[in-house]
Amino acid sequence: MANKNAESSEQKVPHVESSDSEQSYRDSDSETSESDEDDEEEINIEVEREYPKVAAPKVSILPTGAKLWTPSCDEIYKPRTSQHFPTLEDAFLFYREYGRQGGFDVRKSGQKSNRKGNVVSKVMQCNCGGNPTPGKQKSIDDMDAGSSQGRRTTSRRCWCEARIVLKAAGQRGFVVMSFVEEHNHPLAEGVESMFLRCNRNVSKSHQNLIMDCSRVKIGATRAYNLAKEMVGAYENVGATCSDFKNFARDVKLGIGEHDACMILDKFKTRTKAEDNKFFFDYKMDREGHLTGLFWTDAIGQANYEIFGDIVSFDPTFRTNKYNMVFVPFTGVDNHWKNVTFGASLIAKEDYKNFKWLINTFKHAMGRAPTCVITDQCPAIKKAIQINWTATKHRLCMWHIMNKLPSQIGPKRATDKVFMGKLKSVIYSENSSPIQFEEGWDAVISEYVKGICSAYLYLKRYNSIQIRKLSK
Repeated sequence: MANKNAESSEQKVPHVESSDSEQSYRDSDSETSESDEDDEEEINIEVEREYPKVAAPKVSILPTGAKLWTPSCDEIYKPRTSQHFPTLEDAFLFYREYGRQGGFDVRKSGQKSNRKGNVVSKVMQCNCGGNPTPGKQKSIDDMDAGSSQGRRTTSRRCWCEARIVLKAAGQRGFVVMSFVEEHNHPLAEGVESMFLRCNRNVSKSHQNLIMDCSRVKIGATRAYNLAKEMVGAYENVGATCSDFKNFARDVKLGIGEHDACMILDKFKTRTKAEDNKFFFDYKMDREGHLTGLFWTDAIGQANYEIFGDIVSFDPTFRTNKYNMVFVPFTGVDNHWKNVTFGASLIAKEDYKNFKWLINTFKHAMGRAPTCVITDQCPAIKKAIQINWTATKHRLCMWHIMNKLPSQIGPKRATDKVFMGKLKSVIYSENSSPIQFEEGWDAVISEYVKGICSAYLYLKRYNSIQIRKLSK
């Protein structure tokens, strides 16, 4: 019996252990599931916004067949006649909360004031109240019949009569004189309440997100999509894409006239950093407007130290909202790639601004370049001749070739054989000065009649010296 009991116990032990293990697994699963549920609840608490549970409104049908919607909410949120409020703002907040609980937006409407400017009466109504087509007085019968045709708009106004009328009550503030509860349009229910204006709000975290995205050139629309991915769904954002755009617009308007101060403060902060060779300089007019700004960093200064023998700057960019001229200082490295030495913004392309610009560039870099290539601007030519006396000034070949067709005529400019031979001589990278002279003379002798004016034009601007200097 003992052996049988032992055998039976031995046979039962695995079964008992397995059942216990299963139970333990079940317990552990239940614990994990409970913990997961707790985590989900915590996440939901952090993500989901607290929207009121808007109940279905009461619908009543008039003898004429028209429908009226009455909000269903607690009596504590519902206005009543003879109710007093200390200020108009308190009354508006109370009525807005009533609309939030009932499923509609509210807005401030007309008011009456006495001779002293004090408000005597104020109307606050449903957001759908009023004329849907401003400038045209329509009746509801005309709208239903469609007798008068108007421009299609996205207005939600439909002559809704739901409103409260407040009147001044002396020291007691304002009193509700009349209250219309019924609406002539459907109200928001359930999840629809998230689109009400009173429920939409750009939180502080979303404001920081919009600001951070704007710093890396990400617009408000993409910032809204990023916010949706972080919270899981659009209904959890708590705002619409238009709200994000409006906030970004308000930030830009809030900066206003302080944008120049902000960029200068940013540059001053960079100059105070340790082991930072950031340099900037600016000038202002008598009215305090920023008329010139130059900046360069350590990389630009290192590039100029190595590749700064020939510098090119082209003040032809005017694509910013301030209508200022952007002037980049560029060069070419050993791999024939463009490198940037510095950049500047100036108000006008005149001698005074170019004099300040090239002197500031020389002060930042420590020396003037050996050669500078620019366009055919007379103000630049004068500024370089007076202030950079040891620097050779040459004109950009692109500008010369761009004006060449007007000098040789349309017939010769459309001759592909001639233009091909001319460009093969000018843009040859491996030709020596002697080879350039021989190639140029060959083209001149072959097309001497049609190229005479072009030769004089190119000789005037020393295009041959540009080729020699680049070699």
